[in-house]
Amino acid sequence: MNTRVQVEHCVTEMVTGIDIVKEGIKVAAGEPLSFTQDDVVLRGHAIECRINAEDAARNFAPAPGRIGAYREPSGPGVRVDSGVTTGGEISPSYDPMIAKLIVWDTTREQATARMLRALGEYEIEGLTTLIPFHRALMATEQWADAQTCRDLLEDPEWLASTGGGVGGDELPDEAAETLEQDYTVEVSGRRFDVKVIGPPPAAGAVNGTAARKPPRRQSGGGGSGGAGGDALVSPMQGTVLRVAVEQGATVEEGSLIAVVEAMKMENEITAHKPGTISELPIEAGGAVASGDTLAVITDPA
Repeated sequence: MNTRVQVEHCVTEMVTGIDIVKEGIKVAAGEPLSFTQDDVVLRGHAIECRINAEDAARNFAPAPGRIGAYREPSGPGVRVDSGVTTGGEISPSYDPMIAKLIVWDTTREQATARMLRALGEYEIEGLTTLIPFHRALMATEQWADAQTCRDLLEDPEWLASTGGGVGGDELPDEAAETLEQDYTVEVSGRRFDVKVIGPPPAAGAVNGTAARKPPRRQSGGGGSGGAGGDALVSPMQGTVLRVAVEQGATVEEGSLIAVVEAMKMENEITAHKPGTISELPIEAGGAVASGDTLAVITDPA
């Protein structure tokens, strides 16, 4: 049994009227629960959206940064759990969640309409967030039919259509190719098997798994920081964990250039074109911002 309070405890609170966190604190203090099981009555429907600083169009890549103008939605049946304000910073060192947006209404259809209205009123400038993704998802037939929507989440073209720029106004030219890899990780002395779905790493073997070389693209997406031209730029703010090449090295398109850690995730940045590393202004342990040049790759002689 997982006894911790889940992020989704808010939807339970909205349909039961019970403050789960408050009751938990009272129990920890030795007080009894203020209700019995017979007192728990479910009323209406609640929906929660995690408002994260992530880019769904780039396979939910972290998108840390500083918040510009900020205004939360409000009104009957709308709840926002947040801890940010205008000028606040979403750090690459921590979870990318900005807020939790929860709505309640008497039916699922009405709750969906209320959520779409609330998402449309939410203003967060300066960051790429999941707001366009949530709005697109709730407008689909899959959501209306109460399906899991897994087919959409596994469709890179659909994800790309949800918007990749700040505020969801910009779209990448092409959906990034993805690759599934299995890893075994250790957390607090316990081992877990995890599956990572993301951009392909360099051609060759990574952790014993053969990697596919990504197709040539005019603009970078996913783990490639290239945006056309010779400069390979960082798609995110973070810390350089590893530099996989040296200045003067010859690389192929898709070759691993660096690993950037952002929001507890390791992101492999690959070459957007073949050529020679003519500039390499990064080093392990250094900080990079979104748009910073990681390497300059010039055409082979």
